[in-house]
This record gives sequence, C-alpha cells and structure tokens, in this order.
Amino acid sequence: MQDNPEEKPRPRVTEVEEKSAERKLVERAQGGDQTAFGQLIRMHQKRLFRYVYGLLGSFDAAEDIVQEAYVKAYQALDRFKPQYAFYPWLSTIARNLAYNQIGREERKESLDSMKDRGYDPESGELGPLEKLLETENQRRFWEALNGIPDQYRAVFVLRHMEDMNYADIASYLKIPPGTVDSRLYRARQMLLEKLKDLL
Repeated sequence: MQDNPEEKPRPRVTEVEEKSAERKLVERAQGGDQTAFGQLIRMHQKRLFRYVYGLLGSFDAAEDIVQEAYVKAYQALDRFKPQYAFYPWLSTIARNLAYNQIGREERKESLDSMKDRGYDPESGELGPLEKLLETENQRRFWEALNGIPDQYRAVFVLRHMEDMNYADIASYLKIPPGTVDSRLYRARQMLLEKLKDLL
C-alpha cells in the first residue's frame, strides 16, 4: 500500500500568482535589486524580441532596440507603477524606439507604390501564412513581412504575434478599431501576394 494514495500533482501556477510574483520582482527592482530586474527581463525577453523583430525585420536592429529598451526601462523604473503588468510598459518603450528607428531610415517603397502594384490575392485567409512560421520558409516570411509598409506591419505583428485583440491594438496604436481592421486585411493581402508561390 502506498503511503500517500491521495497525493496529486502540484497545480499549475495561476495567472494571479504569476502577476503577484512579477509585482514582487518589480518592487525589488525598484528598490535597487539588479538581480530582480534581470529576472523580469528574462521573463519577457523572447516575446519582446519577437515583437521588435516583427516591426523592424532585421535581427541586428531588433537586438539593438531591445537592449536599448532594457536600459531605458531600468532608467525609468522608479516611475513604473507595480500594480500594472510589466510587459505592456516594456513593449511600449521598445515600440517607440523601433518607430524612431524606422523614422530615421528611408523607406524603400511608399504606400502609393505598394497600392500601384495592385495586390489582389484570391484568398484573404490567414491560415497558410501562420503555417509558414513553422516551416523552413521562415526567412521568406520575415522578408515579406519586412517588405510591407510600417503601419500595416505593426498591426499584423500586434494581432498575430502579440495576440492582441482589435480594441487593444486600437488603443495601443491610437487609431480607430475600423482602421485596425482595414490595415490588418491589407497586411494579409500583401503578405499572401508576396508569398503566393509558397502557399
């Protein structure tokens, strides 16, 4: 007979517990604990890098922006309110830095020239695009994503890589929800056209 027949596996950490742990780390970091700040960064570094890379389309540029975001977040940590989630605040810093970077660079194509190409794929379904992320064609996908105008790429990244809903995207980018919908549709069309030989 077993000693503990009623023994059960430990329950999964709940979202509330995760938020509580994160809040404690923030408070410790605000008190000068650099190890706690490092733990906060490690909790979110993969997600943040994926987000910034989606905006910029360049590994090196994304790496630079993410590192700069960490520095700025650390410098501004005393102004952060621990009752709020840390990642949205961190990602806003990174997004602003990424947009500044984009603004400093000359765009290869204007929105007008993209429209003049007459993108008109038969299907607006996203399924095949998502599948590309899991295959050897990732490089082509990222090149295509980098090739669409910033305003469309940002909406696509927030929806499909950050899993944000339309209302949150609208609030985040300070644009109407209807604009989110139209930009997302346009982004999908552009990507489908660029990648149609792989679909």
